[in-house]
Amino acid sequence: MARRKREPLAPATPGSIVEWEVSYEMQVNGRRVEPGTELKIKGERGRFRFVKHVVSSNGEWVDVWGGPKNSPSMRSFRSDKIQRVHYKNTTDTALAAEYTAKKIAIKAELEEAAEDE
Repeated sequence: MARRKREPLAPATPGSIVEWEVSYEMQVNGRRVEPGTELKIKGERGRFRFVKHVVSSNGEWVDVWGGPKNSPSMRSFRSDKIQRVHYKNTTDTALAAEYTAKKIAIKAELEEAAEDE
């Protein structure tokens, strides 16, 4: 016997974007989360980097970038699915950004030292 075709579900309308409250910082498990902070999401493979926190009339969620290695994507999860806030970033992109920031700081420090002389 063939399967019955299901009627498509009505698309969920999250409300007007104007009604959304977007913030780029939040606190999870006593830790401050800002863009670039790595998170572990319950039931998902890989680490995700925090992008923003959104609160609307229908609920609240976090937008993140990441996932399994070699296949990152932009995803959204409910805030209660955050399992851990990592204190040390280990993804390749995060490490590259930290390295670049260190190099810029060292260069600025050397320039200040040269100006003082």
